[in-house]
Amino acid sequence: MQLSIQLPPGLQRGATPYDSPDRWWDCNLVRWQDGTLRPIGGWERTTSSSLDSAVREIHVWRDNTAVKQTLIGTDNKLYIDNSGAWVDITPSGFTPLSNIGVSGGYGISTYSYGSYGTPRPASNLYNSYAFWSMGNWGQDVILTANSDGFLYYYSINAPTTAPVKITATSGTTPTGNNAVIVTEERHVMAIAANGDPRRIAWSSAENYQDWNFASTTNTAGYLDVSSEAPLLYAVKVREGVLVFSQTECYLVRYVGLPFIYGADRLAECSLMSPKCVAEHSGSATWMGKGGFWNYVGGVITPLACPIANDVFTEMDPVYGPYRAFAANHGIYPEVWFYYPTAGSTECNKAVIYNYASGAWYWARLSRSAMFPAGTFKYPIMGTSDGNIYNHEVGYLDAGSSRVGQVWIESGMVASGNGDRSLEVGQAMLGSGHGYDSMSFTAYSRMTPEGSERTFGPYAPRSNGYTDTRISGRDIRVRLTATKDEEWSVGKMRLDVASGAGR
Repeated sequence: MQLSIQLPPGLQRGATPYDSPDRWWDCNLVRWQDGTLRPIGGWERTTSSSLDSAVREIHVWRDNTAVKQTLIGTDNKLYIDNSGAWVDITPSGFTPLSNIGVSGGYGISTYSYGSYGTPRPASNLYNSYAFWSMGNWGQDVILTANSDGFLYYYSINAPTTAPVKITATSGTTPTGNNAVIVTEERHVMAIAANGDPRRIAWSSAENYQDWNFASTTNTAGYLDVSSEAPLLYAVKVREGVLVFSQTECYLVRYVGLPFIYGADRLAECSLMSPKCVAEHSGSATWMGKGGFWNYVGGVITPLACPIANDVFTEMDPVYGPYRAFAANHGIYPEVWFYYPTAGSTECNKAVIYNYASGAWYWARLSRSAMFPAGTFKYPIMGTSDGNIYNHEVGYLDAGSSRVGQVWIESGMVASGNGDRSLEVGQAMLGSGHGYDSMSFTAYSRMTPEGSERTFGPYAPRSNGYTDTRISGRDIRVRLTATKDEEWSVGKMRLDVASGAGR
């Protein structure tokens, strides 16, 4: 008897692999394309030597002559790629991004502070978020870091000159800002402007130096929202600008004179960290504290994730909210959510959401920042050791083999009936190409609670068939890449015979 198996794309996790029948259970560095399983592409290092500290922001654009430009924000410095050389253009007096540390709890005050037996005032246990935000003003860039709070202007006409603080020609440039964004109407918009945690302020249209809110002849202004928590970050979407606090989301839309912008509170929805939201095709997807969310066409809805429990269970409870980040892939319809697992201080794993198919899968990979493909040919990612990589380039790990790192395991895919086991003599992987680029391993049990036996790994024959000697009532499989090259797997076929009874 031939048993045909075609598992749906993406992971589905019950308590054990045997609680996830006919689904993929776990994986690393694989994706689905048109329903076919394939390896995620490799990466190559583009930095000849490491930058000073962890890469936290990558901003890529093309200038008016179509030349590629890249700004890199690290924990301590700002760099520009000048013809392949990374030049330090950190603004004078810039305040580095703060490191995570305890700022509250035991020992936060002087000895004998307060009275014995009385409650202590509430305190913030950990330092606040620290991150960069950047937006294009034509071929130039306006940027800020909330550790510093100043608005800076970077001119491509002086590429190796440090950005300068924006000085208002009318009014006063806001300081103490959390984030900045350039709107489609050509206003510079500051989030948590002037240190007011609930204020959204903007410059006059087409003039990043006009911040005169009292003028009747410009379009500069501000609005205050009644958010439960301070405003953190913003991204552009088709309908306007999404502005996030830790607990809710606002849609800021252009309404014209006299108000210029208005804000609608869309939903109560958490945000894991300020950088944990990705824009794609005018929509947005983000990771909250315990779940995922989607914004499409003015509506926010929870996003079902069949492996969410695993993600939030294994995420480090301290560093997760400070280091997690998200980005659109750009080549494939994917959002990559990076997070640190328990005990890690930096992101070392990504849960990937394919918004075309709805599939979710994993990549065990240490990265600290990401910018999508589109402006450049490849997605660009940075690391906590200060290096930059182009991704989806070949199938190597910066020149080293990934053999053994690219794999996928199923839940139970074959089960006997009654008291009989199954005997599997052959397997065919249904490979479109690269049939000999992987091995096939099977695991079986006679009962759900019984001991598991391993069969293989087996190497496929030249015709794609894999000779096996597998027996058991409950069987699951593992595919492991054995070569650093392209391959694909669709439907699997098992030649099955009924085995002995009890």
